[in-house]
Amino acid sequence: MAAFDHFAFACQDLDEGVTRVESLTGVQAAPGGPHPGVGTHNALLSLGSNVYLEIIAVDPNQAEPSSARPFGIDDHRGPRLAAFAIHPGDGETIDSVAEAIRNHGTDPGPVAAMSRVKPDGEEISWRLTRSHGLGLVPFVIDWGDTPNPATVTPQGCLLTEVRGTHPQPNDITALHQQLGLNIKVSEGPSSLEIILQTPKGTVSLS
Repeated sequence: MAAFDHFAFACQDLDEGVTRVESLTGVQAAPGGPHPGVGTHNALLSLGSNVYLEIIAVDPNQAEPSSARPFGIDDHRGPRLAAFAIHPGDGETIDSVAEAIRNHGTDPGPVAAMSRVKPDGEEISWRLTRSHGLGLVPFVIDWGDTPNPATVTPQGCLLTEVRGTHPQPNDITALHQQLGLNIKVSEGPSSLEIILQTPKGTVSLS
């Protein structure tokens, strides 16, 4: 079954996002790098052995991208937990997981290759579905031979629960169950929240 890969904390300014998360958790995210042509850059911190938090923001050193930045960054001023990614489990591929989402009535978008250069100069690459997901509908990512960033980013936080609200909780819960995801969903406007065990105790990020 698919598993949580990472959660995207979207913001206008990367330093602001890193400071917000550090003030909550006591852990400072490490710089990740720019996403060429997308108009964003990020910082990362581990939430466990194979799941992490991506703080993603407008990259002022890039030209305006030809299309909107992911996760609604261009439309929202304040930092917020905007989306999450899943990765294929044993015996699955990014295409088979995307097809499972598509069969449930949601188009995950085409699979595309991406890359970025880390601060140490290493280039890493991955494939993902380009819908980028929002709220409780995941997008899919496959790291291939690249180590999951959770294994090489600052530790100290642990993901303990994922929950949210959705206008049609039964439908979205059915999708999560099909994918093998444990998310507590109640009725309401679409929202996403994670509960973390951190050096500062149990905290909520939404």
